[in-house]
Amino acid sequence: MGPSRAFLCILFLSGALGLTTSSTRGRLQCYACSFAKPCYPVLTECQEDEVCGVSVGTSDQKKEDVIERKGCLPRAQCPLLGHAIYWSQSYALRHHCCEQDLCNTAPSGRLPSLPLATLLLLAWGAHIFLCL
Repeated sequence: MGPSRAFLCILFLSGALGLTTSSTRGRLQCYACSFAKPCYPVLTECQEDEVCGVSVGTSDQKKEDVIERKGCLPRAQCPLLGHAIYWSQSYALRHHCCEQDLCNTAPSGRLPSLPLATLLLLAWGAHIFLCL
């Protein structure tokens, strides 16, 4: 395998594993959607002092009632607890922040769905095979 092919394989694999960072440091591309269910995320560009985030809210009255919002968050807001009113209910918010392009597909701790995980593994495996 030539040096340029090896470089492309390393570049792809690092991107597939989430090892790359944003090309314009400080201006991340993130998914954004409101608390509405289902979430139909759209791409958005954050401001320089913002990161990608998922805000998960738990109802103050019914703990099993959970809402979720995706978008850009100020870095300083990430470690803080928040509060939101949605459909006249009060929710305690916890923010899950990340600093890579499109990294806010799901809150921390959630695994991708089985079909998505299967597609990712197949794509990753095919490129490893091509890189050999």
